[in-house]
Amino acid sequence: MSQEQDKIFFRNFSLILAFIAAMMVAFYIIADMVTKHGENADALNNSISVNELTKPVGKAALAGREEENNQNEIVADTASNNGESVYNGLCVNCHGIAALASMIPQAGDATAWKTRIGKGMDSLYSNAINGYTGEMGMMPARGGNPNLTDDEVKAAVDYIVNLSQ
Repeated sequence: MSQEQDKIFFRNFSLILAFIAAMMVAFYIIADMVTKHGENADALNNSISVNELTKPVGKAALAGREEENNQNEIVADTASNNGESVYNGLCVNCHGIAALASMIPQAGDATAWKTRIGKGMDSLYSNAINGYTGEMGMMPARGGNPNLTDDEVKAAVDYIVNLSQ
């Protein structure tokens, strides 16, 4: 009886595998016909570029740097563009999270900033503007926001240093 059950199992298993293989071939042929021979496939592929599909839907600007409102732009309304606003808008995302204190010097931690401040403000400015890779990790240039000016970055550095002394 065992050989009989083995034959039945093998037959059923083979039929299921054949059915799955036939379905895969059918899906491949259908997908190939639809993508290559669709009425508007060439028009769709040529008219919409990757850049159009992935362009940003909006843009945020820091206060004090008013830009002309093009379509789909959002201009933030804030009081001024000083070091505190830059810190609160960007730097706090890394330098204000206590859970990251072992990897990133936190604003207000005098011990963590003592050696950095000791190297001089020009060194801090340069690291913040150009980026820095050190023992504990990496600081992206301009905190990851290429739209910040040198003066804005320096103001944020000054703000962090003042908090940390």
